[in-house]
Amino acid sequence: MNEPLLSEVDGLTLGQALRRSGARWPDQDFFKATEGSVTFSQFDKQVDQFSQSLLTLGLGRHDHVAVWLGNSLEWALTFCACARIGAVLVPINTRYTALEASYILEQADAKALVMTSVLYGLNYLNMLEQIAPSLAGAQHDLLELKELPALKRVILSEPEYATMQATPVSSLPVYAVHLEALMQQAQAHEQLQAAERAVSVEDVLLICYTSGTTGKPKGVMHNHRVLKQATRVGLALDLKPGGRILGHMPLYHVAGLYMGFIPALTLGACFVNMPQWETTRALDLLEQERITAFGGIPTHFVDLVNHPSVTQRDLSSVKNAWIGGSPVMQATFEKFKTVLGLKQLMSTYGMTENTISTSFNRLSDPIEVCCQNRAPILGPSEVKIIDIATQNEQPRGSVGEIWCRGETVMLGYYKNPEATRATITDDGWLKTGDLGRFDTEGFLSVTGRLKDMYKTGGTNVYPAEVEQFLVQHPAIAIVAIVGVPDTRLDEVGFAFVQTHPGMQMTHAELRAFCKGNLADYKVPRYLKLLAAIPRTTTGKIQRSALLELAGAELTRTNHSIPG
Repeated sequence: MNEPLLSEVDGLTLGQALRRSGARWPDQDFFKATEGSVTFSQFDKQVDQFSQSLLTLGLGRHDHVAVWLGNSLEWALTFCACARIGAVLVPINTRYTALEASYILEQADAKALVMTSVLYGLNYLNMLEQIAPSLAGAQHDLLELKELPALKRVILSEPEYATMQATPVSSLPVYAVHLEALMQQAQAHEQLQAAERAVSVEDVLLICYTSGTTGKPKGVMHNHRVLKQATRVGLALDLKPGGRILGHMPLYHVAGLYMGFIPALTLGACFVNMPQWETTRALDLLEQERITAFGGIPTHFVDLVNHPSVTQRDLSSVKNAWIGGSPVMQATFEKFKTVLGLKQLMSTYGMTENTISTSFNRLSDPIEVCCQNRAPILGPSEVKIIDIATQNEQPRGSVGEIWCRGETVMLGYYKNPEATRATITDDGWLKTGDLGRFDTEGFLSVTGRLKDMYKTGGTNVYPAEVEQFLVQHPAIAIVAIVGVPDTRLDEVGFAFVQTHPGMQMTHAELRAFCKGNLADYKVPRYLKLLAAIPRTTTGKIQRSALLELAGAELTRTNHSIPG
């Protein structure tokens, strides 16, 4: 790890880090989109313009600004302008319904909303008017809404990707102001300088809402010190000045922001924007833009290596990539690495509450280590394994809950002190809810989620362990296991399998594959094939949906699924 580079960003706010990069690499491309490139110095000046625009609208330090845009230059400008004046960014998932977005806007006390009128064929303005019907009676752009009392401003932007997919609004609603017009009118002056000086690295930078698979989303607060861990991710990828990173992961999620955008900003690389995942377009960008690093969930890699044109592509510029999420068997992992010509494919484990990457493989780690999601801790944070029953620290080799402490841990959940107290101990340990172990080398591996663990005949079963074994079956592309009730054993496993195209498997074949390799109690009692495993909008397997599906299947068949 390059400690001199890390020390340079230590103590900087995001606005200051951008100033540094703009001065160090002024003419180097920083943000590349379909409509063209913006250099570091150009982007820095545009951020000044938008920062001044926000100040003119009455927004400033500690105010919450929601952004409801897809990956775009406008999203990046909003984030950096808020950071420059000390405002707090609140990203909204672009896949959210009106009901889901309404919860975020209200719970986060958003004072302003930067949004597009259309995206993915959806009319976002109609959705906003569903959320706040009193907008229909608004007479000016300084709002007083009974549904969203904190919201005072709506700033409308029309990035190129929006106009390509649907027809934007023909006239500006009276309750909105236009982002581009604001920036054209803005002239940075002493007000901006004073606002920038007042910002502290301890100020809240971002409130990122968790996916909410087990309840209402919770707003995870991070301050400007996340720059250091995000920079470590870039260094782990060997991202250098002039490098190019593919920006296909959503910026509303910390994977896109902390593992793509911020590393590019602090390390002098270019963020090549991709508004949404489309395999052919991804290959085009990897090849034509000479991408040097990228990352994603296994689905992204499966799409790339199975594309009919992949072997005709020149992907020689791509050196390193990271992969996170579902277990991948070694043969598949090797295929990803070989077909894409990667120097290294590194596994990473992390969560929003701990600044995304707790562990990260090194460039020198062998593939048999990387494919098992075994990796050293990234950065100086303390990590320990805790016995669930006794709350005592576990020795190496033993499974328990992963606890973390240090500079990467969130500040807490916004307006949710009960959840914060339940998650962070009085002495600063973050209880991740993930299960894992340290091996003899001190590498951390993740064995599953605490809430996913189930007991069969009084013995713990960790779905991730069983899934890691089952994906070695030649027919299985993806597998997810949940625990379901059993009158005799308390709980047993229900496996949902997505096979490779054209392949099938039976429960008898699954049992035969497990025989002699897994203890009997770990072998799933039930099996159902699915065309696609349900996932959340951020790509995680949606186990709550699988539990519902399992319950419906067992009721429908009167528990007669082969077992």
